[in-house]
Amino acid sequence: MSGTKRTPLSEQVRAYVLDQIRAGKWREGSRLPSENQLCKQFDVSRITIRGAMDKLVEEGIVYRIQGRGSFVSRAEEGGEPIRYAGRPAEKRGPQLVAVLIPRLRGLLMTRLVEGVEKALEGSPCRIMLMTTGDSQKREEEKLKEALAAGAKGIIVYPSDGQTYNEAMLRLSLDRYPIVVIDRYLRGVETNCVCSDHYVGAYEATEHLLRLGHRRIAFVTSPYSGTTSLEERLEGYRQALNDYGVMFDRGRVIESAEPERLGAFLNEQPDLTALFAANEEIGLIAMRMAEACGRSVPQHLSVIFFDDYDHSQYARIPPTCVAQQGEEIGVQAGRRLLSLIGDPLQDRAMLRVPTKLIVRASSAEPPDGIKDSGGDSD
Repeated sequence: MSGTKRTPLSEQVRAYVLDQIRAGKWREGSRLPSENQLCKQFDVSRITIRGAMDKLVEEGIVYRIQGRGSFVSRAEEGGEPIRYAGRPAEKRGPQLVAVLIPRLRGLLMTRLVEGVEKALEGSPCRIMLMTTGDSQKREEEKLKEALAAGAKGIIVYPSDGQTYNEAMLRLSLDRYPIVVIDRYLRGVETNCVCSDHYVGAYEATEHLLRLGHRRIAFVTSPYSGTTSLEERLEGYRQALNDYGVMFDRGRVIESAEPERLGAFLNEQPDLTALFAANEEIGLIAMRMAEACGRSVPQHLSVIFFDDYDHSQYARIPPTCVAQQGEEIGVQAGRRLLSLIGDPLQDRAMLRVPTKLIVRASSAEPPDGIKDSGGDSD
């Protein structure tokens, strides 16, 4: 009997794939031959090929996209692959859970983090908080850092304008515990916890319509690809439609620049109300309205998404759509703990209701304007 141990066929296939990658024949993002092609090349069964590919996926060298095939993972300097796939190594003591948010300021962000921390109480998990600066590139870097640190799961508040994220797709396909908050990414099936943006925007617009406003603008940052903003625009549009007011694309502006907002208000002297997609834009709009000689709410009612600390004590306490940041964080934290325990469970989307808070920045239109032009606007 020979003392030489024969290398398993699946290991031979794995070694071949590695050699091709290291030689630069299959580069980052390259699609690998199909299982059928590899079966013919090596004259082995699909079970053997699948075993080799499963091992490569587990090692983070290859990733799969359902219906498209297997691809070479992105490589760092030195040719080492980013380990998107696979589970973090087990560690004793506290287990890390990464929370990625655009910035650590504002009522919503702080409440989100508080909610996640509340959900993790009593579990062995502890938060590793990371900020992305609303940058897609920095977000991907932070995802890498979290995985390298051995995070058991990740909660991500995606950057604005993001329509697709390859890193999150890989994690989702590999059933790594990940929860997206505030919005979902098209083409990336993952667990998501977010506000009911559509209903919140609908109720805000309906509030203005019931006061008698018909000439209502919608002000937002560029919304294409950001599903939360797209849903707010759709809620605004649908409320107008339900009240017999024609949607006017000329009353939608995608800018948070003060000069542009001031010019927009001067170009639209007949506006009686404005709905802003977020707190920052809403406060800028209020300031620019008064700079243009249009007092709030006497000449222009303003309402916006998100509340802020001590807003009730502002010179003009704002009417706003408040998101339940802590509840979103709690639900996201609970969902992540559940996924850590069972990564194979069905993916789910949870929408948390918003709350309309009526204060002093919204009122009936100026005398003589109420209800005018309602159906022909």
